[in-house]
Amino acid sequence: DTYHRFGLPAIVWGAVLPDITYAHDFKEIHRVNGTMINQNETNAKFMAEHGFKKVAVIHDTTDYGKGHNKYFSQFFGKGGGQIVATFGVTADQQDFTAELTQVKAQNPEAIYFGGLTPIGVRIRAQMDKLGLKAQFDGTSGIVNDDFIKALGPLAEGALAFREGAPAEKLPGGKKFLEDYNKQGYSNPPEAYGPFAYAAAELLMDAIEKAGPDRKKIIKELANVKDRDSIVGKITFDDHGQNTVPAIAKYVVQDGKWLTWEESEYASGKRKLTGGK
Repeated sequence: DTYHRFGLPAIVWGAVLPDITYAHDFKEIHRVNGTMINQNETNAKFMAEHGFKKVAVIHDTTDYGKGHNKYFSQFFGKGGGQIVATFGVTADQQDFTAELTQVKAQNPEAIYFGGLTPIGVRIRAQMDKLGLKAQFDGTSGIVNDDFIKALGPLAEGALAFREGAPAEKLPGGKKFLEDYNKQGYSNPPEAYGPFAYAAAELLMDAIEKAGPDRKKIIKELANVKDRDSIVGKITFDDHGQNTVPAIAKYVVQDGKWLTWEESEYASGKRKLTGGK
């Protein structure tokens, strides 16, 4: 609302809630990354293709968690899958014994988690303590090194889905990483770093062409079609949403997040928990 009220053009590069672009008709707002709709459609299809028929859902009670629950459950159900239990949990909750005990009684093949790393770590660790043998399936909110560091071997085989491939596999990823490393930062770029770069590049190009005029910049951004960027092609629809977002499938193997295609799980050398 604030951007719209002041006519200020903005490009979102990491938030995934669909309402950011689709709950209004604000011409100022654009987004280069995909939404949780894209994430969960890919996730639900993957789970169905790998033989998962019964899934329990645990999500945090933020808009982020509730949105992921909504779209995963919707797509998984459409694909013939069954959601056997659904629990909303708060960000500060420490003990999930009650929820996991009820989940265990339903004997699901997988637990879908919609939320961020801290809760995901606690849930996965407590699954092990309760002897709950189910595949752990998460969202982009757990694709980071902290998830693996906190869980150690228990992170092995965890699944997650996120916009874009690892930076080094993106169309302009190699140069992005080279330029980033030259700056001498103490930490590697975050997962959405390349999207932030692409957003800034689009905005600067629009300013260069339109000059310091907000209305002209907004019009310039509205005309972005099939534009090359370091994260791939970008095309904005009439809501400012990039219509060609790439969703990557991730799995933890030997203490690292790998894309599914390069993992030994994809080749069949290793097996997921549950499914086929």
